[in-house]
Amino acid sequence: MSKENQLRYERDEKPSHLLSAGLGLQVTIMIVTGIMITPLIVGREAGLPEGQISWLVFGALLACGFSTWLQISRIGIIGGRYLLFVGSNVAFITVAISALELGGTSLLLTLVTIASLATFIFTSQMGAMRKILTPAVGGVVLMLMALNVAPVVWSMLKKVPQNFIGDISVPYTFLATLVPILLISIYGKKIFRLWAPLVGIFVGTAYAYSFGLVDLTKFNNAVWVGLPEFHWPGLTLNFSEDFWALLPAFILITFVGCIETYADGISVQKHSFRRTQPINFSSIQGAINADGVGSFIAGIIGSVPNTVYSMSIGVMEITRVAALRVGVWGGLFIILFGFSPKLVALISSIPNPVAAGYILVIIIMLFGHGLEMVNESKLTSEALLAVCFGFFAGVGFQGGFLFNEVFPEGVQVFLSNGTTSGGISAVLIMYLLSLKRRSKFNISVPLKVSSLVKIKDLISRFSIKHQWDSSEENRLMLIAEEGLNFLIQNQVKNKEKNYIHIKLFQEAGNVELEFISAPTGVNAESAAVALKDIGEIDFDKKLSLKLLYGLTNEIKHLQYHGIDYLFLKVDPTMKLGKQ
Repeated sequence: MSKENQLRYERDEKPSHLLSAGLGLQVTIMIVTGIMITPLIVGREAGLPEGQISWLVFGALLACGFSTWLQISRIGIIGGRYLLFVGSNVAFITVAISALELGGTSLLLTLVTIASLATFIFTSQMGAMRKILTPAVGGVVLMLMALNVAPVVWSMLKKVPQNFIGDISVPYTFLATLVPILLISIYGKKIFRLWAPLVGIFVGTAYAYSFGLVDLTKFNNAVWVGLPEFHWPGLTLNFSEDFWALLPAFILITFVGCIETYADGISVQKHSFRRTQPINFSSIQGAINADGVGSFIAGIIGSVPNTVYSMSIGVMEITRVAALRVGVWGGLFIILFGFSPKLVALISSIPNPVAAGYILVIIIMLFGHGLEMVNESKLTSEALLAVCFGFFAGVGFQGGFLFNEVFPEGVQVFLSNGTTSGGISAVLIMYLLSLKRRSKFNISVPLKVSSLVKIKDLISRFSIKHQWDSSEENRLMLIAEEGLNFLIQNQVKNKEKNYIHIKLFQEAGNVELEFISAPTGVNAESAAVALKDIGEIDFDKKLSLKLLYGLTNEIKHLQYHGIDYLFLKVDPTMKLGKQ
């Protein structure tokens, strides 16, 4: 057992309320400033009055608290039941500012609310879109989002009181924030790196206060407990040209957030149990859907979208506590912070150069995370073209270099957002690539043994096409037969009505059989790993699985809400038995 899996408390275990509350408060303190700074920056850059900014911050805290509760729950298809904390989504800063400038808070509320529903489109098609909305595409969009937010950072450095314009204390304040974060992130131990952003904000603000750049008047006048002035803008349902121009950007960034939560959902499952468990993709769908509902709540209240914070997993690794009870307390603390006008006023007093230093580190990390996502899998030359073209198309359109002026005004608004133009360019090329790879050898048959006749005919045609000999064809047929038997034995409902869709691909000498079926009660991938624990008494029951394990190079079994994808990869010329 690895050190990382030696948990003190697993997901469903119940540590004391005192310990849970203490850990929940620790994480809340780490993330609450980040939750509040994002709407604060959006409001300031859009020129909103203080009352509306306070409402944005209040709404963000309430939405993030409720969203954290959703993440640790499981209500139908919503929630993954894992300890994931939620915070404001920095990726939306630029498009949120554009929405406020073009249509005010009503337009922002409408865009956030409607775009949040795109998460349900994503999760319902997670299996089908897996070859189009890949981590590489998400990585390109993430890098473009970081580039989009960068100009906001540079403008914040100039937005200081009149008497500080041109003063050397402004860049020093920026560095006083940036340098501690970088030093702790590079040289600090893992537990200290989690506190780096908070330390940087504290040091930068303290330095700015010594120069008189911090105004604490509102903090001194605010009460500890209370509600902000009511500034709910209401929905706008006229769906103007500005709405349609910005909606694609909001939806695309929402999709990228889905991909990030997908990665976080896999990671948190690896750290929530003492013994290795199969990845439950339906739980990941639930976590992504909880993100969507959380952003919907944020939109209805009147704030910016939210998303899962990866810091949750870092804290879990250090504390070795994955218990859901920690999230119950953490969500409560986040909400309670929203009812403290004094705390909101304290965060609002953070000067722009300090906020700029903090956001700069965040977008640098976003850009780096994007690079990691691009490099996550080996890209073919065509896929590499797609992601690189998308990146440069986004930069070109955002800079106004690609004949933006020849398009109608509404389209110009759409194209000038590099996240949208670059992301959609990459998605379109990936879609064209998926059409190129679409299998010409596929069949839909009832999930019954009698369907083997039609499957054999499919494999025979596939073998003739690729000029295989009889031994190679028989090997592939045996794999298809055992894959079918496994699915028949483990189907969970509608046994007489279930159908299965089978596709055959060949790439680089290997063949991939893809089975798409109704849900099964056993995960073939994890069961294959556990074959060594199967005793002779279970031999007949597990015979199909044993044969699949011996005949294939790789078994992948992705289980989603209402649908399973079983992938069997094999080299037809390989000798029987694992190499």
